[in-house]
Amino acid sequence: MIVLGIEGTAHTVGVGIVTEENVLANVSDMYKPPEGGIHPREAANHHAQLLPGLLKKAMEVAKIEPEDIDGISFSQGPGLGPCLRTVATAARVLSLKLNVPIVGVNHCVAHLEIGRFTTGAEDPVMLYVSGGNTQIISYANRRYRVFGETLDIGIGNMLDKLAREMGIPFPGGPRIEKMAREGKKYIPLPYSVKGMDVSFSGLLTAAKNKIGEVRKEDIAYSVQETAFAMLTEVTERALAHLRKDEVLLAGGVARNQRLQEMVGEMAEERGAKLYVPPGELCVDNGAMIAYLGLLYLKHGVRMKIEETEVIQKFRTDAMDVPWEVKRHERIYHELPGAEARITDENFHGWKAIRKSRIKKRYRIEEIDTRLRKERTKKEAKIIHEVKKLGINTPMIYDIEDFDIVMEKIPGNTLLEEMKKLTDEEIKGIMVEIARIVAKLHRGGFSHGDLTTSNMIFHDGEIYLIDFGMAEKDITEENMAVDLLMFEEAINAAHYDRVPYLKYFYEEYEKLMGKKIIENVEAIKGRRRYV
Repeated sequence: MIVLGIEGTAHTVGVGIVTEENVLANVSDMYKPPEGGIHPREAANHHAQLLPGLLKKAMEVAKIEPEDIDGISFSQGPGLGPCLRTVATAARVLSLKLNVPIVGVNHCVAHLEIGRFTTGAEDPVMLYVSGGNTQIISYANRRYRVFGETLDIGIGNMLDKLAREMGIPFPGGPRIEKMAREGKKYIPLPYSVKGMDVSFSGLLTAAKNKIGEVRKEDIAYSVQETAFAMLTEVTERALAHLRKDEVLLAGGVARNQRLQEMVGEMAEERGAKLYVPPGELCVDNGAMIAYLGLLYLKHGVRMKIEETEVIQKFRTDAMDVPWEVKRHERIYHELPGAEARITDENFHGWKAIRKSRIKKRYRIEEIDTRLRKERTKKEAKIIHEVKKLGINTPMIYDIEDFDIVMEKIPGNTLLEEMKKLTDEEIKGIMVEIARIVAKLHRGGFSHGDLTTSNMIFHDGEIYLIDFGMAEKDITEENMAVDLLMFEEAINAAHYDRVPYLKYFYEEYEKLMGKKIIENVEAIKGRRRYV
């Protein structure tokens, strides 16, 4: 089967031609605005002008004739409306003219599948880093799902905006990378991680405020080290929670050598493997659209022309995956979680555990030491205060720079126990978690990493643990992020229990009202998309 794919979600228009064995052609052209960011209609005009020549060139490179094509695919979304409509129109015309089937595909999933195809990764956690997207995507229950992402702007967008403030034209990311290599001094910047999510707007603002005060090279270096450490941390947290041992990098920022180095060091320490596609397949390209289209067509998926309307906010998990993804699940007996190593200890005759925040090789010393000290101190303090609210948490026995000695709570994590519970028990668990979270929020605290990995189930009781990402004196946004994080954790590791989330939300609404839940939906609305 030979499939031609057309990409056009944002600044790049590309045409790819693939078979089940090879990429036959992959040609593209990028719209570069004279100043500022991308102008959607101007980018769409660029795509319309370049497409005829790119189509001809792709077939010449592939050494095929139009009648050799068996199917057409195009980027249906997410993306900029004018750009999406331009490539969708071209795809429809080709499908009708050649009398071959057509299928629209999800741009984000296309990155993952071309990565699997070209690297040999089987069941990876994908760190997708581009201009408009920053997501952690992986397979679960016949769909690719988002398990972490930016709460505001994409990493590439952040780097490009910083570059513009420095007088660097679009695309600024590669120039920032080059400047960062000349950086000599780290400038402390906001480090914003919430569970498996990140936020870059505060980092960008702080960096912009340093322009004119310090060397631009030091700003570039500090921004890269901070932002990439955040991305590597949340990727490791996803690996630990999902129990996977493969990492795939994708998106234009994936070509950054420092990011590859940091994620590679993290993977190596975990005994996981890093996969990075060739540079031309990391960026937006037609080959990835063609290959994902080939998978769908091969498995019998076809679209009528009236079904090919573009979807600007095309969710990653909106389409079933009809092909097999071989599940990798690794039980990490010896390895630490994303942040700490837990060891048993005897504390004056009491059964205890020592939680040691271990040094991370991928983080520079200035960031690593600060984070480990801050989080250790904050966790011990918040656990102590939360216990006063009547929430089950461990008793704190001792605290050092990077270590907390605390009560050992018997039992297993709820991540493990959920597999054993009956439907009626799950319903009760969801209600009880809602009550605990509402009590936490009323007390003025957020957990910051509200997953079933951070709950222990013992004798019918739920204990909250791991408050390293917690916050005090919280906003409605903090509360909503907790709820969304819990929802995503259920989607990630307990997809067969997703219907029971309604009992969690119903109970939380009874206790806290609708406003926080509405904020959850607002966060969803501004995430996952270009």
